[in-house]
Amino acid sequence: MRVSARRAALCAVAAAAILCAGCSWYQRVMRGDGLAGVTPVPLAPVLRFSPTVPAAAIPYQNACGEPASLPIASQLTEVIPQKLGRVFTGLAADPGPGRPAGSDGVIEIGLGLKQIDVAVLRPMRAGYPVTVTIGLDATFLADDGTVLFTKKLQSAGQGEVKVREQSCDIAGLEPVVREAVELAGEGIARQAAESIRIREFADRRKADRPAVAAVPAGAPAAAETIAENPTPAIRNVEQQTAESAPVQPVALTFRAILRDENRDQLLHHEESLTVEIEVKNDGAVEAKGIEVVLSGTPALLAAFPPTFSIGDLQPGEMKRTAGTGRVLAPKEPLQAELVLSLRSATPVEAVPLDKKFTVLIKPEPAAAGEAVADVDQPPKPAAALKQPKAVIVAIGVGRYRDEQVASVKYAGRDAEVMAGYLRALANVPEDRVRVLVDTHALKQDLAETFDEWLPKRVDPSTVVYVFFSGRALVDGVTGAVSLVPFDGTTSAIHRLYSVRRLQESLARASIHKAILMFDVSLEPAPGVDPATVPQPVWDAEGGERKDQMMWMVAHKGLQEAHGYEPARHGLFTYHLLRGLQGLADVDHDGTVVAGELCTYARSHTNRIAREQFGNEQDPLCLPPPGQGAMVRIHPMAKGNNPKPAKKEEAAPAAQNSKPGPVGPTP
Repeated sequence: MRVSARRAALCAVAAAAILCAGCSWYQRVMRGDGLAGVTPVPLAPVLRFSPTVPAAAIPYQNACGEPASLPIASQLTEVIPQKLGRVFTGLAADPGPGRPAGSDGVIEIGLGLKQIDVAVLRPMRAGYPVTVTIGLDATFLADDGTVLFTKKLQSAGQGEVKVREQSCDIAGLEPVVREAVELAGEGIARQAAESIRIREFADRRKADRPAVAAVPAGAPAAAETIAENPTPAIRNVEQQTAESAPVQPVALTFRAILRDENRDQLLHHEESLTVEIEVKNDGAVEAKGIEVVLSGTPALLAAFPPTFSIGDLQPGEMKRTAGTGRVLAPKEPLQAELVLSLRSATPVEAVPLDKKFTVLIKPEPAAAGEAVADVDQPPKPAAALKQPKAVIVAIGVGRYRDEQVASVKYAGRDAEVMAGYLRALANVPEDRVRVLVDTHALKQDLAETFDEWLPKRVDPSTVVYVFFSGRALVDGVTGAVSLVPFDGTTSAIHRLYSVRRLQESLARASIHKAILMFDVSLEPAPGVDPATVPQPVWDAEGGERKDQMMWMVAHKGLQEAHGYEPARHGLFTYHLLRGLQGLADVDHDGTVVAGELCTYARSHTNRIAREQFGNEQDPLCLPPPGQGAMVRIHPMAKGNNPKPAKKEEAAPAAQNSKPGPVGPTP
């Protein structure tokens, strides 16, 4: 019994490590001090906690299944300064007025995933295994706003908790939480110390850090103190008129962050860009009329208002604001600059430097030698392809409740357009079509759709069409694929929806055929060598239902599925839609069948990926040609391909005679 409990705890840690996509997993390689031997970085940054930390608590269920929470703020604010203080020569807290003299930028610490995994079973046992997972988000900003280091990291503590008879309380969680916090703080500190950019910044700082003399209250500031900020952004003390009464200057600190939607430090056509601004009055008098003025490259300026108004700031007060806009891509690659300058109606003691950001804007890709077709309008219905008993399920998840899960551009749009195509082509009644997009694509929505809604609408003559656009994770051991719903997270396997479960639901429904199309980005387990991860397993039954299920998947291996900006669709989805317009009728017999559709989409997706993105995207068609699988000749659309075209299907597939343009045989 105790061996099983320990195994459960280890499984919880393994699951979290496998699914921590977009972040790093930290654990000590050896017992002892994980920071031993680290050479301190000669910098003295300010430590700043995000607003989520002071009130941080981990929600969980007690032994009676009731919601409970465990405060962790005190452990975070105690442990993290201790760990970071060992890898920097100086470290200052940021609560009170006045920024510590000589600070070298800011380390921001935010709280990511916080989770307690424990299952208390009845009857009571002596102890239960528990795993506590803590995630930290760390960013090191130089004093000019440059991002030197950013890291998302998770660690887990393991232990055993106890529950007394006739009690709902779980005892023993605190030391396990402490272990998780210690490991997470240690991981952030170690990776910051190993950051090449931070080390290089420290070397430059040591070599050319300018000396800044304090300005006496009421005295005019020398013009040389703002030599690095030549724009008249802030009125200095010397700008006071002779008629005005002496005004005590204020001390302002100013920081800004620029984030692109994909967080890859590259801007693509119509990608959103967010600027976050924070201004604090560290002085003893009120600062009035604070605003931030933008200048720089027109392509970036067009995404934001010219000025962000902060208003008045009382002593010690801090205000934040943010703006988000979309950037239109130029015809050629563009190195763009955005400059944020602070202005104040009140004289300022020391002028904060402008915040300068440089980003690369990629040009809008154009189709190689071909026009991009309009695929948003469904084709006209084909009477001969009418399938009144067909069922369509289209799912598109492009954004997620957990912001740590990377978004998928055009996923919702892909699902809506594909559903319209399939419905029009097969004349499917509206009540037999279900479209789930973003917030309506929760795990429970997927489960209810395939376990309850679908079985009520099918019989042995039904063809089921399933389309999914979004993100999925691949198990690092088995290769099993799990879809990430809107409420899914990359750190908890129970919040994913497995493809195997989908396949089992279809098998239980006693349907005629299923056509499954997946324009999906596949991720391996973080921290695991992708070369050791098995190929994604889509057909869990090993081809036993090759006559019933046809899989069309955006790529064979672990890869991000390309978006196709000119068409505003996923690259694979775009070519599926083009094929359904009739172009996939490669043998010119007037009908597009499933095998032809997948072959067409695969060929064109692969070509565009090579020509425009410089890499491979080789879609998967299961079952492959040459196996006599009847599902490959299921009619999908009316052909519309009068021009001669090279045969793309393998020869053995042609041996199967294609049916006329009629629906499935009951």
